[in-house]
Amino acid sequence: MRISNKLFQDQSINALLDRQVKLSKTELQLATGRRVLTPADDPVSSALALSLRETQQITEQHQLNAEAAKARLGIEDETLAGAVNLLQRIRELAVQATSDTYSPADRQAIALEVRERLNELVGLANTKDANGEYIFAGYQGTTRPFNETAPGVFAYAGDDGQRELQIGPERRIAVGDSGLDVFMDVQTGAGTTQDIFTTISNFTDALNTNTQTNAVLADLDLGLENFLNTQAKIGTRLNAIDSQKEVNEGANVQLQQTLSNLEDLDYAKAVSDLNLDLVGLEAAQQAYIRVQNLSLFNFL
Repeated sequence: MRISNKLFQDQSINALLDRQVKLSKTELQLATGRRVLTPADDPVSSALALSLRETQQITEQHQLNAEAAKARLGIEDETLAGAVNLLQRIRELAVQATSDTYSPADRQAIALEVRERLNELVGLANTKDANGEYIFAGYQGTTRPFNETAPGVFAYAGDDGQRELQIGPERRIAVGDSGLDVFMDVQTGAGTTQDIFTTISNFTDALNTNTQTNAVLADLDLGLENFLNTQAKIGTRLNAIDSQKEVNEGANVQLQQTLSNLEDLDYAKAVSDLNLDLVGLEAAQQAYIRVQNLSLFNFL
């Protein structure tokens, strides 16, 4: 069977090109540090890596949600801390006002400060988060939740919704409390519920009319207790977020390690392969040169 010089040349060229492609791939692997450059290099590993990256992106989103939840709860906690301070000051004034040494004029002067503190409290109840949404409006974040519709009459325009964020594969966390729970449905000493603003407003009316104010102390104490209980819940949520963040970070490290095992290059093996590829390419080049020189005239 006769094989033409052209066939030898074609085979030599193909071998040469194959060696060049293999060498280029090894060089690219060394340059990128990745073993799998295209899905065709390792279809099974590529498919698994794609799934792992999707899981990694979800985990990273959970971390972002956790940070957002911490930020919003932090604003709520600071706001309630301010509300506690205001209520404690109003309580101090209520204690002073029970003294028999205070005249009607003295109590009216106290009423002026209490009214200012009440205005401050309404302002805190209408606090916004970093996105410009009211934190105590429930799901009605764009609606100002608390308004004094008439002197001493306070209305709530939000709802009882409680927003949540996904911070883990199986974990959602509440990122706020509705104004209904925090400021409106507050227990009183009489066993009923009343918004804390009306409680304070009634106190100013009593001071201005020089009437008995002893009963307000129990109502203020219950209001304080409600604020502090809400803060305790916030603290529990913040701890849960920190715990979940650690879990997420651990999962992310594991995912990254698995991806590394699937895709990262074994540099020692790659350098060895590079040397073999160079030797192979040189051999292919020599073979091509020999084929080029094949001619019957060389043997005459």
